Amino acid sequence: MPVITKKAKHQQNTILRVSAYLFRYKGLFWLTIGLATSMAAMEIAVPIAIQRIFDGLKATNALDGLIYGVGMIALFYLGSEIFNSLRIRVNNTLEQRVLLEMRRDLHSKLLRLPVSFYDQRKSGEISSRVIEDVAAVERALLDGTEQGTGAILRILMISAYLFYLQPFLASFVFLPVPILVIMGLYYSKGSRIVWKGVRESSGDLNSLLVEDIQGNRLIQTFGLQDRESTRFEFKAEALKEKTLRAMYRWANYHPITNLVTKLGFLSIVAIGGYFVLQESTDFTMGKLIAFFLLANMLYQPISQLHGLNHLIAAGRASGVRVFEILDAQVDVDEPLAPLALPNQPIELVFEDVRFEYPERPAILNQFNLTLEANRVTAIVGHTGAGKSTVANLAMRTYDVSSGTIKLSGVDIRQIALAELHDKVGHVAQDPFLFEGTVRDNLLLAKEDATEDEIMDALEQACSRDFVDALPMRLDTNIGEKGIRLSQGEKQRLTIARVLLKNPPFVILDEATASVDTITERSIQEALDRLVQERTVLVIAHRLSTVRRADKIVVMEQGHIIESGSHEALIDQGGHYANLWRHQSDLIPEYS
Repeated sequence: MPVITKKAKHQQNTILRVSAYLFRYKGLFWLTIGLATSMAAMEIAVPIAIQRIFDGLKATNALDGLIYGVGMIALFYLGSEIFNSLRIRVNNTLEQRVLLEMRRDLHSKLLRLPVSFYDQRKSGEISSRVIEDVAAVERALLDGTEQGTGAILRILMISAYLFYLQPFLASFVFLPVPILVIMGLYYSKGSRIVWKGVRESSGDLNSLLVEDIQGNRLIQTFGLQDRESTRFEFKAEALKEKTLRAMYRWANYHPITNLVTKLGFLSIVAIGGYFVLQESTDFTMGKLIAFFLLANMLYQPISQLHGLNHLIAAGRASGVRVFEILDAQVDVDEPLAPLALPNQPIELVFEDVRFEYPERPAILNQFNLTLEANRVTAIVGHTGAGKSTVANLAMRTYDVSSGTIKLSGVDIRQIALAELHDKVGHVAQDPFLFEGTVRDNLLLAKEDATEDEIMDALEQACSRDFVDALPMRLDTNIGEKGIRLSQGEKQRLTIARVLLKNPPFVILDEATASVDTITERSIQEALDRLVQERTVLVIAHRLSTVRRADKIVVMEQGHIIESGSHEALIDQGGHYANLWRHQSDLIPEYS
Protein backbone atom coordinates (compact mmCIF):
# COMPACT_ATOMS: atom_id res chain seq x y z
CA MET A 1 0.00 0.00 0.00
CA PRO A 2 1.36 3.47 -0.82
CA VAL A 3 2.07 5.55 2.27
CA ILE A 4 1.67 9.26 2.76
CA THR A 5 5.22 10.58 2.82
CA LYS A 6 6.54 13.26 5.14
CA LYS A 7 9.18 14.83 2.97
CA ALA A 8 10.13 18.42 3.58
CA LYS A 9 8.18 19.81 0.66
CA HIS A 10 5.07 18.02 1.86
CA GLN A 11 5.40 19.66 5.25
CA GLN A 12 4.93 23.09 3.72
CA ASN A 13 1.90 25.05 4.74
CA THR A 14 -1.04 23.97 2.61
CA ILE A 15 -1.92 27.54 1.66
CA LEU A 16 1.65 28.12 0.48
CA ARG A 17 1.42 25.01 -1.68
CA VAL A 18 -1.80 26.28 -3.22
CA SER A 19 -0.07 29.62 -3.75
CA ALA A 20 2.58 27.81 -5.79
CA TYR A 21 -0.19 27.08 -8.29
CA LEU A 22 -1.02 30.78 -8.35
CA PHE A 23 2.51 31.74 -9.34
CA ARG A 24 2.32 29.57 -12.43
CA TYR A 25 0.35 32.52 -13.80
CA LYS A 26 2.45 35.44 -12.51
CA GLY A 27 1.12 37.87 -15.12
CA LEU A 28 -2.51 37.38 -14.09
CA PHE A 29 -1.57 37.41 -10.41
CA TRP A 30 0.27 40.73 -10.54
CA LEU A 31 -2.43 42.22 -12.77
CA THR A 32 -4.95 41.31 -10.06
CA ILE A 33 -2.75 42.99 -7.45
CA GLY A 34 -2.42 46.10 -9.63
CA LEU A 35 -6.16 46.40 -10.19
CA ALA A 36 -6.86 45.81 -6.49
CA THR A 37 -4.35 48.56 -5.60
CA SER A 38 -5.97 51.00 -8.02
CA MET A 39 -9.44 50.22 -6.68
CA ALA A 40 -8.31 50.66 -3.07
CA ALA A 41 -6.62 53.97 -3.89
CA MET A 42 -9.85 55.28 -5.45
CA GLU A 43 -11.87 54.28 -2.38
CA ILE A 44 -9.39 55.81 0.06
CA ALA A 45 -9.45 59.06 -1.91
CA VAL A 46 -13.15 59.53 -1.10
CA PRO A 47 -12.74 60.32 2.66
CA ILE A 48 -9.82 62.62 1.83
CA ALA A 49 -12.02 64.52 -0.62
CA ILE A 50 -14.78 64.74 2.01
CA GLN A 51 -12.24 66.18 4.47
CA ARG A 52 -11.32 68.90 1.98
CA ILE A 53 -15.00 69.74 1.39
CA PHE A 54 -15.82 70.18 5.09
CA ASP A 55 -12.62 72.07 5.85
CA GLY A 56 -13.40 74.48 2.99
CA LEU A 57 -17.02 75.24 3.93
CA LYS A 58 -16.02 78.52 5.61
CA ALA A 59 -14.04 79.73 2.61
CA THR A 60 -15.42 82.41 0.28
CA ASN A 61 -15.64 80.03 -2.66
CA ALA A 62 -17.14 77.21 -0.58
CA LEU A 63 -19.90 76.43 -3.11
CA ASP A 64 -17.43 75.99 -5.94
CA GLY A 65 -15.30 73.81 -3.71
CA LEU A 66 -18.35 71.73 -2.76
CA ILE A 67 -19.35 71.18 -6.39
CA TYR A 68 -15.78 70.32 -7.37
CA GLY A 69 -15.39 67.97 -4.41
CA VAL A 70 -18.67 66.12 -5.13
CA GLY A 71 -17.65 65.73 -8.78
CA MET A 72 -14.29 64.27 -7.78
CA ILE A 73 -15.97 61.85 -5.36
CA ALA A 74 -18.30 60.68 -8.15
CA LEU A 75 -15.29 60.07 -10.40
CA PHE A 76 -13.55 58.15 -7.60
CA TYR A 77 -16.64 55.94 -7.14
CA LEU A 78 -16.88 55.32 -10.89
CA GLY A 79 -13.17 54.55 -11.24
CA SER A 80 -13.26 52.25 -8.22
CA GLU A 81 -16.08 50.14 -9.67
CA ILE A 82 -14.43 49.97 -13.11
CA PHE A 83 -11.24 48.68 -11.52
CA ASN A 84 -13.31 46.35 -9.35
CA SER A 85 -15.08 44.85 -12.39
CA LEU A 86 -11.76 44.26 -14.18
CA ARG A 87 -10.22 42.82 -11.03
CA ILE A 88 -13.03 40.30 -10.56
CA ARG A 89 -12.78 39.15 -14.19
CA VAL A 90 -9.00 38.75 -14.03
CA ASN A 91 -9.14 37.10 -10.60
CA ASN A 92 -11.83 34.62 -11.69
CA THR A 93 -9.77 33.74 -14.76
CA LEU A 94 -6.74 33.17 -12.54
CA GLU A 95 -8.77 31.11 -10.08
CA GLN A 96 -10.28 28.84 -12.72
CA ARG A 97 -6.90 28.22 -14.34
CA VAL A 98 -5.39 27.31 -10.98
CA LEU A 99 -8.31 25.00 -10.17
CA LEU A 100 -7.97 23.33 -13.55
CA GLU A 101 -4.28 22.72 -12.78
CA MET A 102 -5.13 21.26 -9.37
CA ARG A 103 -7.87 19.02 -10.73
CA ARG A 104 -5.64 17.92 -13.60
CA ASP A 105 -2.79 17.06 -11.22
CA LEU A 106 -5.16 15.25 -8.88
CA HIS A 107 -6.81 13.25 -11.65
CA SER A 108 -3.44 12.39 -13.19
CA LYS A 109 -2.18 11.17 -9.83
CA LEU A 110 -5.30 9.07 -9.25
CA LEU A 111 -4.78 7.38 -12.61
CA ARG A 112 -1.15 6.57 -11.69
CA LEU A 113 -1.78 5.31 -8.18
CA PRO A 114 -1.62 1.52 -7.85
CA VAL A 115 -4.57 -0.73 -7.08
CA SER A 116 -3.29 -1.08 -3.51
CA PHE A 117 -4.13 2.59 -2.90
CA TYR A 118 -7.78 1.97 -3.78
CA ASP A 119 -7.84 -1.33 -1.87
CA GLN A 120 -7.42 0.61 1.37
CA ARG A 121 -9.88 3.45 0.67
CA LYS A 122 -13.56 3.92 -0.04
CA SER A 123 -14.44 5.15 -3.51
CA GLY A 124 -16.92 7.68 -2.09
CA GLU A 125 -14.26 9.10 0.22
CA ILE A 126 -11.87 9.56 -2.71
CA SER A 127 -14.55 11.22 -4.84
CA SER A 128 -15.36 13.50 -1.89
CA ARG A 129 -11.77 14.72 -1.91
CA VAL A 130 -11.80 15.34 -5.64
CA ILE A 131 -15.15 17.15 -5.71
CA GLU A 132 -15.98 18.65 -2.31
CA ASP A 133 -12.49 19.25 -0.95
CA VAL A 134 -11.23 20.82 -4.17
CA ALA A 135 -14.35 23.02 -4.14
CA ALA A 136 -13.55 24.11 -0.57
CA VAL A 137 -9.99 24.94 -1.61
CA GLU A 138 -11.53 26.85 -4.54
CA ARG A 139 -13.62 29.03 -2.22
CA ALA A 140 -10.63 29.75 0.01
CA LEU A 141 -8.49 30.49 -3.03
CA LEU A 142 -11.06 32.81 -4.60
CA ASP A 143 -11.67 34.86 -1.46
CA GLY A 144 -8.05 34.67 -0.38
CA THR A 145 -6.85 36.36 -3.58
CA GLU A 146 -9.88 38.52 -4.38
CA GLN A 147 -10.67 39.81 -0.90
CA GLY A 148 -7.50 39.10 1.06
CA THR A 149 -5.15 41.00 -1.23
CA GLY A 150 -7.47 43.99 -1.38
CA ALA A 151 -7.90 43.98 2.39
CA ILE A 152 -4.16 43.98 3.03
CA LEU A 153 -3.60 46.81 0.55
CA ARG A 154 -6.33 48.92 2.18
CA ILE A 155 -4.88 48.35 5.64
CA LEU A 156 -1.43 49.47 4.52
CA MET A 157 -2.56 52.59 2.63
CA ILE A 158 -5.14 53.69 5.23
CA SER A 159 -2.66 53.16 8.06
CA ALA A 160 -0.10 55.37 6.35
CA TYR A 161 -2.59 58.21 5.88
CA LEU A 162 -4.00 57.95 9.43
CA PHE A 163 -0.54 58.32 10.94
CA TYR A 164 0.03 61.25 8.59
CA LEU A 165 -3.16 62.98 9.82
CA GLN A 166 -2.72 62.45 13.56
CA PRO A 167 -0.14 59.90 14.83
CA PHE A 168 -1.38 59.94 18.44
CA LEU A 169 -4.99 59.24 17.52
CA ALA A 170 -3.91 56.64 14.93
CA SER A 171 -2.09 54.69 17.64
CA PHE A 172 -5.40 54.31 19.51
CA VAL A 173 -7.06 53.05 16.33
CA PHE A 174 -4.52 50.23 16.23
CA LEU A 175 -4.84 49.23 19.89
CA PRO A 176 -7.38 46.45 19.05
CA VAL A 177 -5.22 45.02 16.26
CA PRO A 178 -2.81 42.90 18.44
CA ILE A 179 -5.83 41.46 20.25
CA LEU A 180 -7.47 40.60 16.94
CA VAL A 181 -4.27 38.97 15.64
CA ILE A 182 -3.85 36.81 18.76
CA MET A 183 -7.50 35.76 18.63
CA GLY A 184 -7.18 35.00 14.91
CA LEU A 185 -4.15 32.76 15.43
CA TYR A 186 -5.87 30.91 18.27
CA TYR A 187 -9.03 30.44 16.23
CA SER A 188 -7.13 29.30 13.14
CA LYS A 189 -5.12 26.69 15.04
CA GLY A 190 -8.19 25.02 16.54
CA SER A 191 -10.29 25.36 13.42
CA ARG A 192 -7.86 23.36 11.28
CA ILE A 193 -8.50 20.32 13.48
CA VAL A 194 -12.25 20.90 13.68
CA TRP A 195 -12.70 21.43 9.93
CA LYS A 196 -10.58 18.39 9.10
CA GLY A 197 -13.05 16.35 11.13
CA VAL A 198 -15.91 17.93 9.17
CA ARG A 199 -14.29 17.00 5.84
CA GLU A 200 -13.63 13.42 7.02
CA SER A 201 -17.24 12.99 8.15
CA SER A 202 -18.41 14.44 4.84
CA GLY A 203 -16.25 11.87 3.04
CA ASP A 204 -17.76 9.05 5.15
CA LEU A 205 -21.28 10.20 4.33
CA ASN A 206 -20.43 10.48 0.65
CA SER A 207 -19.00 6.94 0.70
CA LEU A 208 -22.24 5.63 2.21
CA LEU A 209 -24.32 7.37 -0.48
CA VAL A 210 -22.16 5.94 -3.27
CA GLU A 211 -22.37 2.48 -1.69
CA ASP A 212 -26.17 2.69 -1.37
CA ILE A 213 -26.53 3.82 -4.99
CA GLN A 214 -24.30 1.04 -6.29
CA GLY A 215 -25.92 -1.59 -4.06
CA ASN A 216 -29.50 -0.44 -4.61
CA ARG A 217 -30.68 -3.78 -6.00
CA LEU A 218 -29.21 -5.73 -3.09
CA ILE A 219 -30.76 -3.30 -0.59
CA GLN A 220 -34.20 -3.76 -2.13
CA THR A 221 -33.85 -7.52 -2.54
CA PHE A 222 -32.83 -8.08 1.09
CA GLY A 223 -35.06 -5.36 2.51
CA LEU A 224 -32.14 -3.42 3.95
CA GLN A 225 -33.76 0.00 3.74
CA ASP A 226 -34.11 0.37 7.52
CA ARG A 227 -30.52 -0.75 8.09
CA GLU A 228 -29.18 1.72 5.54
CA SER A 229 -31.40 4.49 6.92
CA THR A 230 -29.91 3.86 10.36
CA ARG A 231 -26.37 3.96 8.96
CA PHE A 232 -27.20 7.17 7.10
CA GLU A 233 -28.66 8.80 10.20
CA PHE A 234 -25.56 7.89 12.22
CA LYS A 235 -23.12 9.36 9.70
CA ALA A 236 -25.31 12.38 8.91
CA GLU A 237 -25.66 13.08 12.63
CA ALA A 238 -21.87 12.86 13.06
CA LEU A 239 -21.40 15.34 10.22
CA LYS A 240 -24.03 17.66 11.72
CA GLU A 241 -22.38 17.62 15.17
CA LYS A 242 -18.90 18.31 13.79
CA THR A 243 -20.19 21.08 11.53
CA LEU A 244 -22.07 22.70 14.42
CA ARG A 245 -18.95 22.48 16.56
CA ALA A 246 -17.03 24.37 13.86
CA MET A 247 -19.85 26.91 13.48
CA TYR A 248 -20.12 27.45 17.25
CA ARG A 249 -16.44 28.35 17.36
CA TRP A 250 -17.16 30.99 14.72
CA ALA A 251 -20.25 32.15 16.63
CA ASN A 252 -18.02 32.93 19.62
CA TYR A 253 -15.09 34.32 17.67
CA HIS A 254 -16.89 36.66 15.27
CA PRO A 255 -18.94 38.72 17.81
CA ILE A 256 -15.92 39.15 20.10
CA THR A 257 -13.78 40.50 17.25
CA ASN A 258 -16.61 42.86 16.30
CA LEU A 259 -16.80 44.14 19.88
CA VAL A 260 -13.03 44.73 20.02
CA THR A 261 -13.26 46.60 16.69
CA LYS A 262 -16.05 48.86 17.97
CA LEU A 263 -13.94 49.82 20.97
CA GLY A 264 -11.51 51.29 18.46
CA PHE A 265 -14.30 53.45 17.03
CA LEU A 266 -15.14 54.62 20.54
CA SER A 267 -11.58 55.84 21.05
CA ILE A 268 -11.77 57.86 17.81
CA VAL A 269 -14.98 59.62 18.93
CA ALA A 270 -13.60 60.41 22.38
CA ILE A 271 -10.03 61.45 21.58
CA GLY A 272 -10.78 62.93 18.13
CA GLY A 273 -13.67 64.99 19.53
CA TYR A 274 -11.40 66.26 22.30
CA PHE A 275 -8.80 67.38 19.72
CA VAL A 276 -11.44 69.27 17.72
CA LEU A 277 -12.57 71.10 20.85
CA GLN A 278 -9.01 72.20 21.61
CA GLU A 279 -8.34 75.33 19.56
CA SER A 280 -4.62 74.85 20.11
CA THR A 281 -4.55 71.92 17.72
CA ASP A 282 -4.99 71.95 13.96
CA PHE A 283 -7.26 68.88 14.09
CA THR A 284 -10.35 70.10 12.25
CA MET A 285 -13.86 68.68 11.99
CA GLY A 286 -13.07 67.66 8.42
CA LYS A 287 -10.08 65.67 9.62
CA LEU A 288 -12.20 63.99 12.31
CA ILE A 289 -14.81 62.97 9.72
CA ALA A 290 -12.07 61.67 7.39
CA PHE A 291 -10.44 59.89 10.31
CA PHE A 292 -13.71 58.23 11.26
CA LEU A 293 -14.46 57.16 7.67
CA LEU A 294 -10.93 55.88 7.12
CA ALA A 295 -10.94 54.01 10.43
CA ASN A 296 -14.20 52.38 9.36
CA MET A 297 -12.53 51.45 6.07
CA LEU A 298 -9.57 50.10 8.08
CA TYR A 299 -11.66 47.93 10.39
CA GLN A 300 -13.72 46.64 7.48
CA PRO A 301 -10.75 44.82 5.80
CA ILE A 302 -9.55 43.66 9.23
CA SER A 303 -13.00 42.18 9.84
CA GLN A 304 -12.88 40.79 6.31
CA LEU A 305 -9.58 39.07 7.06
CA HIS A 306 -11.15 37.48 10.13
CA GLY A 307 -14.01 36.22 7.97
CA LEU A 308 -11.44 34.79 5.57
CA ASN A 309 -9.79 33.12 8.55
CA HIS A 310 -12.93 31.03 8.98
CA LEU A 311 -13.08 30.16 5.29
CA ILE A 312 -9.35 29.50 4.96
CA ALA A 313 -9.45 27.17 7.96
CA ALA A 314 -12.01 25.02 6.13
CA GLY A 315 -10.07 25.33 2.86
CA ARG A 316 -6.81 24.38 4.56
CA ALA A 317 -8.37 21.24 6.06
CA SER A 318 -9.65 20.31 2.60
CA GLY A 319 -6.29 21.19 1.06
CA VAL A 320 -4.55 18.75 3.40
CA ARG A 321 -6.85 15.97 2.18
CA VAL A 322 -6.21 16.92 -1.46
CA PHE A 323 -2.44 16.99 -1.00
CA GLU A 324 -2.52 13.64 0.79
CA ILE A 325 -3.49 12.16 -2.58
CA LEU A 326 -0.99 14.25 -4.51
CA ASP A 327 1.75 13.21 -2.06
CA ALA A 328 0.92 9.50 -2.04
CA GLN A 329 3.78 7.32 -3.26
CA VAL A 330 3.35 5.46 -6.53
CA ASP A 331 4.68 1.98 -5.77
CA VAL A 332 4.31 0.77 -9.34
CA ASP A 333 6.03 3.47 -11.34
CA GLU A 334 7.76 3.87 -14.67
CA PRO A 335 11.33 2.48 -14.90
CA LEU A 336 14.05 5.12 -15.19
CA ALA A 337 15.63 3.38 -18.19
CA PRO A 338 12.95 1.15 -19.76
CA LEU A 339 13.99 -1.85 -21.83
CA ALA A 340 12.26 -2.86 -25.06
CA LEU A 341 10.59 -6.24 -25.33
CA PRO A 342 12.01 -8.54 -27.99
CA ASN A 343 9.76 -9.11 -31.00
CA GLN A 344 8.81 -12.69 -30.20
CA PRO A 345 5.96 -14.67 -28.60
CA ILE A 346 5.46 -13.83 -24.92
CA GLU A 347 6.92 -16.12 -22.27
CA LEU A 348 6.38 -15.27 -18.62
CA VAL A 349 8.65 -16.62 -15.91
CA PHE A 350 8.26 -16.27 -12.13
CA GLU A 351 11.63 -16.75 -10.37
CA ASP A 352 11.69 -17.18 -6.56
CA VAL A 353 8.86 -14.68 -6.18
CA ARG A 354 7.72 -13.56 -2.75
CA PHE A 355 4.72 -11.29 -2.24
CA GLU A 356 2.64 -10.17 0.70
CA TYR A 357 -0.13 -7.65 1.13
CA PRO A 358 0.34 -4.99 3.84
CA GLU A 359 0.09 -6.35 7.38
CA ARG A 360 -0.60 -9.87 6.11
CA PRO A 361 1.58 -12.98 5.86
CA ALA A 362 3.21 -13.82 2.53
CA ILE A 363 0.77 -15.02 -0.14
CA LEU A 364 3.57 -16.34 -2.36
CA ASN A 365 6.98 -17.49 -1.16
CA GLN A 366 9.76 -18.88 -3.35
CA PHE A 367 7.20 -19.19 -6.12
CA ASN A 368 8.43 -20.45 -9.51
CA LEU A 369 6.31 -20.84 -12.63
CA THR A 370 6.81 -20.62 -16.38
CA LEU A 371 4.03 -19.66 -18.78
CA GLU A 372 5.26 -21.04 -22.09
CA ALA A 373 4.90 -18.97 -25.24
CA ASN A 374 1.67 -19.55 -27.22
CA ARG A 375 0.47 -22.06 -24.63
CA VAL A 376 -2.47 -22.02 -22.26
CA THR A 377 -1.50 -22.33 -18.61
CA ALA A 378 -4.34 -22.69 -16.11
CA ILE A 379 -4.13 -22.19 -12.35
CA VAL A 380 -6.72 -23.82 -10.10
CA GLY A 381 -7.10 -24.12 -6.36
CA HIS A 382 -9.23 -23.15 -3.40
CA THR A 383 -10.06 -19.54 -2.56
CA GLY A 384 -7.04 -17.82 -1.03
CA ALA A 385 -4.53 -20.12 -2.70
CA GLY A 386 -2.89 -17.16 -4.48
CA LYS A 387 -4.30 -17.61 -8.01
CA SER A 388 -5.48 -14.03 -8.58
CA THR A 389 -2.31 -12.71 -6.96
CA VAL A 390 -0.31 -14.45 -9.68
CA ALA A 391 -2.51 -12.75 -12.31
CA ASN A 392 -2.12 -9.34 -10.66
CA LEU A 393 1.66 -9.70 -10.52
CA ALA A 394 1.73 -10.75 -14.17
CA MET A 395 -0.02 -7.45 -15.08
CA ARG A 396 2.21 -5.55 -12.64
CA THR A 397 -0.80 -4.38 -10.67
CA TYR A 398 1.56 -4.92 -7.74
CA ASP A 399 5.32 -5.32 -7.60
CA VAL A 400 6.91 -8.40 -6.06
CA SER A 401 8.41 -8.15 -2.57
CA SER A 402 11.41 -10.15 -3.78
CA GLY A 403 12.37 -12.29 -6.73
CA THR A 404 11.72 -11.42 -10.37
CA ILE A 405 9.08 -11.80 -13.04
CA LYS A 406 10.45 -11.85 -16.57
CA LEU A 407 8.46 -11.20 -19.72
CA SER A 408 10.32 -12.70 -22.68
CA GLY A 409 13.54 -12.48 -20.68
CA VAL A 410 13.07 -8.86 -19.51
CA ASP A 411 12.36 -7.99 -15.86
CA ILE A 412 8.77 -6.76 -15.85
CA ARG A 413 9.83 -3.78 -13.70
CA GLN A 414 12.16 -2.62 -16.49
CA ILE A 415 9.40 -2.49 -19.12
CA ALA A 416 7.59 0.79 -19.81
CA LEU A 417 4.07 0.52 -18.41
CA ALA A 418 2.52 1.61 -21.72
CA GLU A 419 4.34 -1.16 -23.59
CA LEU A 420 3.48 -3.73 -20.93
CA HIS A 421 -0.19 -2.81 -20.96
CA ASP A 422 -0.18 -2.90 -24.77
CA LYS A 423 0.94 -6.54 -24.67
CA VAL A 424 -1.61 -7.70 -22.10
CA GLY A 425 -5.34 -8.35 -22.42
CA HIS A 426 -7.44 -9.02 -19.31
CA VAL A 427 -10.88 -10.58 -18.93
CA ALA A 428 -12.01 -10.33 -15.30
CA GLN A 429 -14.70 -12.13 -13.35
CA ASP A 430 -16.63 -8.89 -12.91
CA PRO A 431 -16.66 -7.23 -16.35
CA PHE A 432 -16.42 -3.45 -16.35
CA LEU A 433 -18.02 -1.34 -19.05
CA PHE A 434 -18.09 2.45 -19.18
CA GLU A 435 -21.29 4.42 -19.54
CA GLY A 436 -21.75 4.98 -23.27
CA THR A 437 -22.45 2.93 -26.35
CA VAL A 438 -21.31 -0.56 -27.30
CA ARG A 439 -19.06 1.02 -29.91
CA ASP A 440 -17.50 3.40 -27.36
CA ASN A 441 -16.54 0.50 -25.11
CA LEU A 442 -15.06 -1.57 -27.92
CA LEU A 443 -13.02 1.32 -29.33
CA LEU A 444 -11.19 1.57 -25.99
CA ALA A 445 -9.14 -1.39 -27.25
CA LYS A 446 -8.37 0.12 -30.65
CA GLU A 447 -9.38 3.71 -31.37
CA ASP A 448 -9.01 3.43 -35.14
CA ALA A 449 -10.79 0.10 -35.52
CA THR A 450 -12.92 -0.22 -38.66
CA GLU A 451 -16.53 -1.36 -38.71
CA ASP A 452 -15.46 -4.72 -40.15
CA GLU A 453 -12.88 -5.23 -37.39
CA ILE A 454 -15.49 -4.45 -34.73
CA MET A 455 -18.02 -6.84 -36.25
CA ASP A 456 -15.40 -9.56 -36.60
CA ALA A 457 -14.47 -9.22 -32.91
CA LEU A 458 -18.15 -9.42 -31.95
CA GLU A 459 -18.57 -12.48 -34.14
CA GLN A 460 -15.60 -14.25 -32.54
CA ALA A 461 -16.87 -13.33 -29.06
CA CYS A 462 -20.34 -14.79 -29.80
CA SER A 463 -21.77 -11.29 -29.30
CA ARG A 464 -22.98 -10.39 -32.78
CA ASP A 465 -26.52 -11.72 -32.33
CA PHE A 466 -27.38 -9.88 -29.12
CA VAL A 467 -25.71 -6.64 -30.31
CA ASP A 468 -27.73 -6.76 -33.56
CA ALA A 469 -30.87 -7.15 -31.45
CA LEU A 470 -30.20 -3.95 -29.48
CA PRO A 471 -32.35 -0.90 -30.43
CA MET A 472 -29.46 1.00 -32.04
CA ARG A 473 -27.05 -1.91 -32.39
CA LEU A 474 -23.48 -0.67 -31.86
CA ASP A 475 -24.70 2.81 -30.98
CA THR A 476 -27.00 1.66 -28.16
CA ASN A 477 -26.25 3.26 -24.79
CA ILE A 478 -25.68 0.43 -22.31
CA GLY A 479 -25.87 2.55 -19.15
CA GLU A 480 -23.52 2.92 -16.21
CA LYS A 481 -21.33 -0.20 -15.87
CA GLY A 482 -23.37 -1.77 -18.69
CA ILE A 483 -26.43 -2.05 -16.44
CA ARG A 484 -28.76 -2.61 -19.44
CA LEU A 485 -26.97 -5.85 -20.39
CA SER A 486 -26.98 -9.24 -18.73
CA GLN A 487 -23.86 -10.52 -16.98
CA GLY A 488 -23.13 -12.91 -19.83
CA GLU A 489 -23.58 -10.20 -22.46
CA LYS A 490 -21.23 -7.88 -20.56
CA GLN A 491 -18.64 -10.63 -20.30
CA ARG A 492 -18.78 -11.39 -24.01
CA LEU A 493 -18.34 -7.68 -24.81
CA THR A 494 -15.17 -7.59 -22.67
CA ILE A 495 -13.90 -10.63 -24.60
CA ALA A 496 -14.70 -8.86 -27.88
CA ARG A 497 -12.77 -5.86 -26.60
CA VAL A 498 -9.70 -8.00 -25.92
CA LEU A 499 -10.05 -9.68 -29.33
CA LEU A 500 -10.11 -6.25 -30.95
CA LYS A 501 -6.99 -5.26 -29.02
CA ASN A 502 -5.32 -8.50 -30.17
CA PRO A 503 -2.62 -8.70 -27.46
CA PRO A 504 -0.02 -11.51 -27.43
CA PHE A 505 -0.62 -12.25 -23.73
CA VAL A 506 -4.11 -12.78 -22.28
CA ILE A 507 -5.20 -13.27 -18.66
CA LEU A 508 -8.59 -14.84 -17.99
CA ASP A 509 -9.37 -14.34 -14.30
CA GLU A 510 -12.48 -16.35 -13.37
CA ALA A 511 -14.03 -15.23 -16.66
CA THR A 512 -17.02 -17.59 -16.35
CA ALA A 513 -17.40 -17.76 -12.57
CA SER A 514 -20.43 -15.48 -12.29
CA VAL A 515 -22.64 -16.86 -15.09
CA ASP A 516 -24.87 -19.88 -15.45
CA THR A 517 -23.71 -23.02 -17.24
CA ILE A 518 -25.67 -22.30 -20.44
CA THR A 519 -24.17 -18.83 -20.74
CA GLU A 520 -20.79 -20.31 -19.86
CA ARG A 521 -20.91 -22.44 -22.99
CA SER A 522 -21.25 -19.33 -25.20
CA ILE A 523 -18.47 -17.58 -23.32
CA GLN A 524 -16.27 -20.68 -23.49
CA GLU A 525 -16.69 -20.78 -27.28
CA ALA A 526 -15.55 -17.15 -27.41
CA LEU A 527 -12.62 -17.91 -25.12
CA ASP A 528 -11.55 -20.82 -27.29
CA ARG A 529 -11.12 -18.36 -30.18
CA LEU A 530 -9.42 -15.80 -27.96
CA VAL A 531 -6.66 -18.16 -26.75
CA GLN A 532 -5.52 -19.22 -30.21
CA GLU A 533 -1.87 -18.38 -30.93
CA ARG A 534 -1.41 -16.45 -27.70
CA THR A 535 0.24 -16.95 -24.34
CA VAL A 536 -2.68 -17.38 -21.95
CA LEU A 537 -3.02 -17.51 -18.18
CA VAL A 538 -6.36 -18.89 -16.97
CA ILE A 539 -7.51 -18.52 -13.37
CA ALA A 540 -10.53 -20.68 -12.63
CA HIS A 541 -12.61 -22.45 -10.03
CA ARG A 542 -14.68 -24.38 -12.57
CA LEU A 543 -12.45 -27.14 -13.85
CA SER A 544 -14.58 -27.48 -16.98
CA THR A 545 -13.02 -24.24 -18.23
CA VAL A 546 -9.42 -25.46 -17.93
CA ARG A 547 -9.46 -29.10 -19.02
CA ARG A 548 -8.20 -28.21 -22.50
CA ALA A 549 -5.28 -26.14 -21.16
CA ASP A 550 -1.77 -27.20 -22.19
CA LYS A 551 -0.67 -27.11 -18.56
CA ILE A 552 -2.73 -27.03 -15.37
CA VAL A 553 -1.12 -25.80 -12.16
CA VAL A 554 -2.74 -26.66 -8.82
CA MET A 555 -2.03 -24.16 -6.02
CA GLU A 556 -2.54 -24.36 -2.29
CA GLN A 557 -1.51 -21.68 0.23
CA GLY A 558 0.76 -19.96 -2.27
CA HIS A 559 2.61 -23.08 -3.41
CA ILE A 560 2.35 -25.29 -6.49
CA ILE A 561 1.42 -28.81 -5.41
CA GLU A 562 0.67 -30.35 -8.81
CA SER A 563 1.31 -29.56 -12.46
CA GLY A 564 0.54 -31.26 -15.76
CA SER A 565 -2.14 -31.80 -18.38
CA HIS A 566 -5.72 -32.65 -17.45
CA GLU A 567 -5.28 -36.31 -18.34
CA ALA A 568 -1.95 -36.61 -16.52
CA LEU A 569 -3.33 -35.06 -13.34
CA ILE A 570 -6.40 -37.30 -13.41
CA ASP A 571 -4.13 -40.33 -13.76
CA GLN A 572 -2.05 -39.18 -10.78
CA GLY A 573 -5.15 -39.38 -8.59
CA GLY A 574 -4.02 -36.42 -6.48
CA HIS A 575 -5.56 -33.13 -5.42
CA TYR A 576 -6.72 -32.15 -8.92
CA ALA A 577 -8.35 -35.53 -9.51
CA ASN A 578 -10.18 -35.16 -6.20
CA LEU A 579 -11.41 -31.68 -7.21
CA TRP A 580 -12.53 -33.04 -10.57
CA ARG A 581 -14.58 -35.81 -8.97
CA HIS A 582 -16.35 -33.35 -6.69
CA GLN A 583 -17.13 -30.70 -9.31
CA SER A 584 -20.90 -30.52 -9.68
CA ASP A 585 -21.19 -27.82 -12.35
CA LEU A 586 -19.52 -29.47 -15.35
CA ILE A 587 -20.72 -28.41 -18.76
CA PRO A 588 -21.44 -31.38 -21.02
CA GLU A 589 -18.96 -31.78 -23.84
CA TYR A 590 -20.26 -30.97 -27.31
CA SER A 591 -18.70 -32.22 -30.48
